[in-house]
Amino acid sequence: MSADSEALHLRIFGSGGKPLLLLHPIATRGDVWNLQVPVLACDRQVIVPDLPGHGKSKRLHDGANVGDYARAVLGAIENLGLSEVDVVGLSFGGMVAQAIALASPQKVRRLVLAHCGAATPSAVVEVWRQRLEEATEFGMSQQVTSTLHRWFTPDFRQRASATCAWVADMIAMTPVQGYAAAVQAICRLNHTAQLGGLQMPALVIGGALDQAVPLATSESMAGLLSHGEFIALADAAHLGNVEKSTQFTEILHAFLR
Repeated sequence: MSADSEALHLRIFGSGGKPLLLLHPIATRGDVWNLQVPVLACDRQVIVPDLPGHGKSKRLHDGANVGDYARAVLGAIENLGLSEVDVVGLSFGGMVAQAIALASPQKVRRLVLAHCGAATPSAVVEVWRQRLEEATEFGMSQQVTSTLHRWFTPDFRQRASATCAWVADMIAMTPVQGYAAAVQAICRLNHTAQLGGLQMPALVIGGALDQAVPLATSESMAGLLSHGEFIALADAAHLGNVEKSTQFTEILHAFLR
């Protein structure tokens, strides 16, 4: 089943159970959750959008912030008539998940934030700006190799070349304008002072070998949450849902059950 709001394309899997929303990283699309969906949809209604500017979703207005991405997702959820959802976000999707929980805490039953932080430091902002300049000049295909090296460990890249090629295709197919808008939103992220007000159960997942979001950053964010738990994935880099797909899925299922 699929549904579209003005800016958002999403797919729905499963026919019953509590609704579960999965939000993907920058430069991918909802398909990046394909390793989790078949298991989670056995007893959940799993909602998988393409975030604005990614996949089949339209780009938001210029200057959109993470809150604007959250409002686009919330609008789609309201169109489905859902009063409450569990929300899982990874990387950029985790930033949007934070914004959803902050904007409409009554709608979020449980919150999972994977491989993301609560704010973007100035040094990281500069790195993102450099990536954006490269993407704008040379296209998203030039971002593939460096992104895969950040997202996966060398061992995984060597033994899972077909899986890496699948992710590489998502990166290369991301529209530059959609990527640029998300980068600009990431550069303005700062939820540090607000997360302590969230009262729903929350789980933070980090990768022990994550170069994009160091494990200490994830653990620190868990400490900001009033009811935050923290789990580290050993031998995993930035896309734990792919590199450690079975472990990641089981962690989600146990926490959200």
